[in-house]
Amino acid sequence: MNSCRRIWLSILFAALVCLLCSTTLLAGDDPPLDASAQTQSPDSPSSQKAAAAEDDSWHFTVAPYLWFPGIHGTVGALGHYASVHVSASDVLSHFNFGLMGAFQASKDRWVFPVDFMWVRIGDTKGIAQENEFGQTGFDVHVTQTILTPKFGYRVVDSDKFKADILAGIRYWYLGQTLTLEPSGVGRSPSANWVDGLFGARFQVPLSPKAAINFGGDVGGGGAQLDYQAAGTLGYKVKPNIALQLGWRYLYVRYHGDHQFIFDAYENGPLLGMTWDLGGKPPVPPSASCSVSPTEIWSGDPVTATVSTQNFNPKHTLTYKWSSTGGTISSNGTTGSVNTMGLAPGNYSVTATATDEKEKNNNVASCNAPFTVKQPQPPVVSCSASPTTIAIGQPATITMTASDPQGWPMTYSWSATGGQLSGSGTTATVTATNADAGNTITVTGTANDARANLSSSCTASVNVPPVQKCVNIEDWGECTFEKNPKKPWRVDNDCKDTLDKLSLRLQQMPNGKLDIVGYTDEKEVVSEQTLGSQRSVNVKFYLTTDGPNKVDASRVQPRQGGTKGKATHFYFVPEGNMCGGQLEEGTTVDETQVQPQSRNAPAPKKKAKKAAPSAGN
Repeated sequence: MNSCRRIWLSILFAALVCLLCSTTLLAGDDPPLDASAQTQSPDSPSSQKAAAAEDDSWHFTVAPYLWFPGIHGTVGALGHYASVHVSASDVLSHFNFGLMGAFQASKDRWVFPVDFMWVRIGDTKGIAQENEFGQTGFDVHVTQTILTPKFGYRVVDSDKFKADILAGIRYWYLGQTLTLEPSGVGRSPSANWVDGLFGARFQVPLSPKAAINFGGDVGGGGAQLDYQAAGTLGYKVKPNIALQLGWRYLYVRYHGDHQFIFDAYENGPLLGMTWDLGGKPPVPPSASCSVSPTEIWSGDPVTATVSTQNFNPKHTLTYKWSSTGGTISSNGTTGSVNTMGLAPGNYSVTATATDEKEKNNNVASCNAPFTVKQPQPPVVSCSASPTTIAIGQPATITMTASDPQGWPMTYSWSATGGQLSGSGTTATVTATNADAGNTITVTGTANDARANLSSSCTASVNVPPVQKCVNIEDWGECTFEKNPKKPWRVDNDCKDTLDKLSLRLQQMPNGKLDIVGYTDEKEVVSEQTLGSQRSVNVKFYLTTDGPNKVDASRVQPRQGGTKGKATHFYFVPEGNMCGGQLEEGTTVDETQVQPQSRNAPAPKKKAKKAAPSAGN
């Protein structure tokens, strides 16, 4: 009977060891890596946080894992207890088959993790000594199933720290099969219970690919007490796949109707993997460009800037700039376009940002347009003051000029006459003798200094013709001394003088000849009548009787009063008389005084001699 009892204790001990190993191996209730937190590592602290807040879709995570613990504590059954110290390699030596893993669904800040473990462990032992049953050995198989559903809420969700609080239950099922060989007689006892749980888990992102996860839970119910703590370091090998390496500690105290006693702790390394499903696809990196100003004149600088979104904020980006016009120099996120010489039109600046540490989704480009405006020439107008000047008098010409672009201008002047001086927007023109009777046109030109566009305006200044005065010319005389009987007669000496005078008059294109006839105070006939007759006879010779006939309209007979027996000749040019000069004598009425031929009777006498008059 003692030998039989020792066999059963050995079988029970082996079964409890196997049960303990399988239970601790599959007791993890959380995914080894918080996949939802891992996948939310931000590319940009501000933009990614906003993007995550807008992602209200469901996220799913599948997380298979393995735990390799050593076991230390007390186990017992049917009132028998034993101290257990089992290494991780001993546990693995009894492993037959298992299925373990975690699944999590999350939306917004709510998380719903579920942990499932199913493990089968077996061992075969021989019985060294003979027994009354004739059995040579026994075969033991232990099966364990643990289902742990939880729900939780993320109370902290920042870029540098995340925290979840969790609550749920843990359902345990333990079953064993003990078979004696070779009889095949066996037993299949089992046990199950449920524990309530409360816990928390935390995450500290180290980079977009790495994070530290730690946490634990505590519970009780079917078991008097169980609690655990674990920490892992996760590393993302692909955008939706991460590996984890860590350590887990678990303590359980279970006394179940004196059938099983399990009061032990186990700890050891943990290896896991997470695979993220669902949710919105990763936000690709992007860039936005802007230029200032957007409209310029050729030669004005253009400053371009680029801002990026959804890149890893801990990576240094490289930037490349290009422009469809001008030359561009850059300093990281800023580019400067030199537009000197660009023709009017539309152009654009392009920036490309690259994260050289990433292999995929590591490039973003953007562009921004700018316009080179068509420049306009200056607007000018000119005015003169005064608008009419005499020779030697100045006039001021003023130019009013404005440039639509506000550019500085230079000024130049030219004129068709006069003496021109001045600079800037004011010039002075002074009339010369050559300008008399003409109009001086002054032209002002304004030229902008940048586009080399110019505009001109004109102002006119009138110079009236010079009003010249004329002097009466003395062309000599003829005397009437040789023929006392016919003192009005034109003698040969006078004819010689008149022939020369007629030729001289013909050479003068303008002007007239005044023939002023005089009388002597001693003559007994009327001096007025005799002087008039003498001048009329001289005209008759010049225009009709003489060889060199002149235009009668250019010869004017005049009566000059008492001055001598002669006719005096005065040439009167066209124009105003200078110095108040007056023509000599008075005009003869040729309808009353007829020219006398050589044999004509003398003029009538007057009974009484009239007194001489200086005015005549």
